[in-house]
Amino acid sequence: MKSIVLASLALAITCGTSFAGTPLINARQNVQAHRIFHGVQSGRLTFNETQKLLQGQARVQNLENQAKADGVVTPLERARIHTVQSVQSARIFIKKHN
Repeated sequence: MKSIVLASLALAITCGTSFAGTPLINARQNVQAHRIFHGVQSGRLTFNETQKLLQGQARVQNLENQAKADGVVTPLERARIHTVQSVQSARIFIKKHN
């Protein structure tokens, strides 16, 4: 009986992580959006730079939406989104400090 309970508990935990919840991706998107917003407010970003950065943010969001489309975000999809977010983060830094 204990083994059945433990097996079902392990299954519930592992299934819960495979659902399309992406709180870390969303949190990083919010941080990057705030970085862009603060760059605009401080005057470090021009209108064209802001537009390009916002297009990059939209691309990341589209990748996330495509990954969530089937209801499961696989580790490979998460890694791809993480990589694109890292590139976007570097672009924000470069544009704010040029």
